[in-house]
Amino acid sequence: MPPAVNVEEIDFHGWDGVRLSNGIIDAACVPEIGGRLMQFSLGPHDYLFMNPDLLGARFSYEERAGDGELINWKNYGGAKTWPAPQGWDGEGQWPGPPDPILDSGRYDFQANEASVLMTSPPDARSGLRIRRQVTLRPGSSRLQLRLFFENILNRPIRWSIWDVAQMACVTAAGKLNDDCWLYIPTDPNRDRPYEIMFGDDNPQYQLAAESGLLAVQYQGIVGKIGVHSPAGWIAFADRRAGYALCMQFAYEAEAEYPDDGATVECWTEAPGAPSPIPIRSPGYILEAEILSPLHRLRPLEIKLQQLIWSAAACPGPIVDVNEVGCAHQPLSVALTDGGARIRGVFGCFLVGRAEIECLDEAGQILSRIDLGAVSPLRALHVDARARMDAGARLMRLRIVDADGADAGTLASLML
Repeated sequence: MPPAVNVEEIDFHGWDGVRLSNGIIDAACVPEIGGRLMQFSLGPHDYLFMNPDLLGARFSYEERAGDGELINWKNYGGAKTWPAPQGWDGEGQWPGPPDPILDSGRYDFQANEASVLMTSPPDARSGLRIRRQVTLRPGSSRLQLRLFFENILNRPIRWSIWDVAQMACVTAAGKLNDDCWLYIPTDPNRDRPYEIMFGDDNPQYQLAAESGLLAVQYQGIVGKIGVHSPAGWIAFADRRAGYALCMQFAYEAEAEYPDDGATVECWTEAPGAPSPIPIRSPGYILEAEILSPLHRLRPLEIKLQQLIWSAAACPGPIVDVNEVGCAHQPLSVALTDGGARIRGVFGCFLVGRAEIECLDEAGQILSRIDLGAVSPLRALHVDARARMDAGARLMRLRIVDADGADAGTLASLML
């Protein structure tokens, strides 16, 4: 049996925090600074940016509110939830950050044996109360984020649930790491694969035309894009370190999304980088942002957006993501005189074993190859030789969890 989830209240760099861990991943929540998830790590690798100048800092309401200018925002780092669309033109737009309540107010919290629920103060400006529930499971590198918007007003309001994670793009020497990437599937039915929302089009945005996969290579340029991405996943990869963090979300094809239909947005910044407006960047940051459809909330109505974060040791680029792992090199089969050579490179989201199965047209298993133990802490390099059974029509790479139960198919290939 894998180790159970441990939840404990801790001192987190001077703040009151709650740590969740399961022997594979660690997550640190800090309710008092906007219900943030401030640390998410797989083994030795930390994914999230933390502002070293604000660790443990506490500010008054007036200091958190500032003068409304982005340059005076108390940017702690980590991951948080905001209302979208963002804007300063009037009602129906969220004019932050800075924001003294939803972004940096003191959230209440409740913890149980596997999760933490953080609840914001009521915010009259947006009409919202936000809840963020963080949950871990034993034997897995998957973190569940359940994000709730509640209408506290006596009239309808309309918002998208916007989750913003600041990924650290820095080397061990404290320098800019330009081998950090965000991979975003694009919509082939759109005239443009992405929209420039801030700054200029620049070399950070690289489209693989044959796959429709947009790769954002962090280069410290200030800018923002929006992408209508229907695939339901994005993946951040620190290729220098060999770790990936995949984020999955539900896509609703008929729903209306903010910002010209964006389901995903990406902001990049760096200290001293030129910017069209004044900002004071505290570090080398790439933001991975996911938006829900626009929800019309009646008084006291609650809407939910669920995200799944999954971490794995895996080289980039990441070309596919599902519930049990991610793919760097998809499954391939090369026929040889002696049978077949099966290859691929993957990251796994749970502890267990990997097997390759060959199936016939009726779905009957003809043969099975045991690939051995798998873990999120090790990339899965498949390089196996097998006989090619007569009548084989499908090959699949299957993951079995630590209890021996079928966890799902990581990859498959029609023969």
